[in-house]
Amino acid sequence: MSEAIEDRKSLIVYVYSTKQVRQLKKYGLIYYVSQKMHYVVMYVNADNYEWVKEKISSLRIVKKVEETPYEQIANELAVSNDFDEVDDDEDY
Repeated sequence: MSEAIEDRKSLIVYVYSTKQVRQLKKYGLIYYVSQKMHYVVMYVNADNYEWVKEKISSLRIVKKVEETPYEQIANELAVSNDFDEVDDDEDY
């Protein structure tokens, strides 16, 4: 019964009103809804990421769709080896 964990990517979807956010449930997992700032953070499968992004941006309730820069930031931090040179904790 071991199921493989699917790769996911996150999207930030800006909406005109948060009342119709339920329409986005069929495209992926809704992680967070901001009532004040009118945006939704959601996770979609990486296999059909581009298709879902196009479909969501064509909805009438959506202002714009942004990709989250999490993967890019994580890769940049993994590449840089600046952490080895920091000696902050040795003085304590």
